[in-house]
Amino acid sequence: MKSEEKPQSKKSWKSIELKPSFSFSPMTKWILTILILGVGVVLVVVFYAQEQSRNSDLKEEVGTASTTLIQNSLRRNATEDRLAAANLDLAVLVAKFPSAQQSMDVEEALFSAAADAGVSIASINCSEPKGQKVGESTYPAFAVSVSVTGDTEDCLTFVGRLGYWLPSASIDSVSLSEGDMSLKLNIFAGVNE
Repeated sequence: MKSEEKPQSKKSWKSIELKPSFSFSPMTKWILTILILGVGVVLVVVFYAQEQSRNSDLKEEVGTASTTLIQNSLRRNATEDRLAAANLDLAVLVAKFPSAQQSMDVEEALFSAAADAGVSIASINCSEPKGQKVGESTYPAFAVSVSVTGDTEDCLTFVGRLGYWLPSASIDSVSLSEGDMSLKLNIFAGVNE
């Protein structure tokens, strides 16, 4: 026996209606709308408060950075002032250096003259050069005091050797005793412009 099959009916999707099983009353819709708007307002207020807090923090950081900038600027000015003072001191020392070099040259020439004459130099005192006018020109002149020890004849030879080693030297005074001689010299070095 064959059973009879029933043809299945096909329903179209268009014919199916979906209706929610619940519905909102107008009062509930108003309450939900007010709640949603309230939550939105609360969120806006919270975000605004956070932005104000961030803004306040940024203002504090800008104030701190501004204070640091001013302090660094003051330190920089103080450092620049110290640098300018150091440069002035350096310029003064550099200006004195040639006279120090000339003084060393004078002392070296005195030692060479002493070695030629066979005497020993006991002491040399060389002052800072001072400008002395000779004719139309001004020259730096060193006032030098020299004490030598040796035989009297060698001491006199030393005076003669000074003319070779220091041709611009003039003897202001000489004091000679047994084995010792003291001289005061005026030595010209280079032209002062």
